[in-house]
Amino acid sequence: MKIELVEIEKAFKYYQINDINYKNKCYKCIEDINTIEDFNIKTEEIYSILYTNKKFEIDTLWKKQNMIELFGEHYNPFVTSVLILLGYKLHEKNMIDKNYSNMQKELYKRRVTETLTKDIYDRKLESIRISQMIWASYFINIKLIEVGRLQYEKCENYIKIHIPSGDKLKIEEVLNSIKESKFEIERYFNLKNPEYHCDSWLLSNQVNAIIDSNSNIAKFYNLFEVQDGPDAKKDILNFVFNKQDCDDYNNLLEDTSLQRLLKKQLLENKSIKIGLGKLKDDEIYGINM
Repeated sequence: MKIELVEIEKAFKYYQINDINYKNKCYKCIEDINTIEDFNIKTEEIYSILYTNKKFEIDTLWKKQNMIELFGEHYNPFVTSVLILLGYKLHEKNMIDKNYSNMQKELYKRRVTETLTKDIYDRKLESIRISQMIWASYFINIKLIEVGRLQYEKCENYIKIHIPSGDKLKIEEVLNSIKESKFEIERYFNLKNPEYHCDSWLLSNQVNAIIDSNSNIAKFYNLFEVQDGPDAKKDILNFVFNKQDCDDYNNLLEDTSLQRLLKKQLLENKSIKIGLGKLKDDEIYGINM
């Protein structure tokens, strides 16, 4: 594939990327892609998976933990940013085809911009994580919509709930989001009265056994029927402590009561599992249509 700088410039404008240092790193990465044959071939393969594969076979990418696993060699890490930026035309087209309102268009453009910048500026990483590249592609491909406090992903015959980081998880906002999502899901995903599922450390049986039963997390947990899933330690490091990994749990922050509780569990090597949740009967919570 041949990447034209003019297209990247249009993408910068579309997602309001103005930082010259950021841009220069993208330019250098594009130069590498255009001149290193193996890098170019692999980049095109990943682009195809992200944007042109009709089956959207993204699972192959979710399994990749780092650049070496993704490319076989440590090529220019800014390729994850470049691959997101290359999707801007498809993003624009898909939002027009779905007849998104101007407010929706601006929201989803902002979400992609966040994935383009958060790891670089907030986490001080050398590149965007593979998971964030994939996350941006979900917005670009309209596999994900946001309604109030929560986000909703279309799966084959059910909806997966995602919880954006940032604001508190107030139960009133959660219930309002689920109720309002039903119309949006039928409109954009053509699914009526689907099951709602959520896989999250927030639904961990082990976490909810030790936290305040009146907390926002506990109230969210109680909306679901929950089973244990895979190990949650990586997600807890990521979402609670803002770390990708940790060699010594003694060094973890204790700024919040949740951090203190979970740090203790980690230091004691207690099992903590992801919670695999299915939303209970809507009528119980007054969120049926």
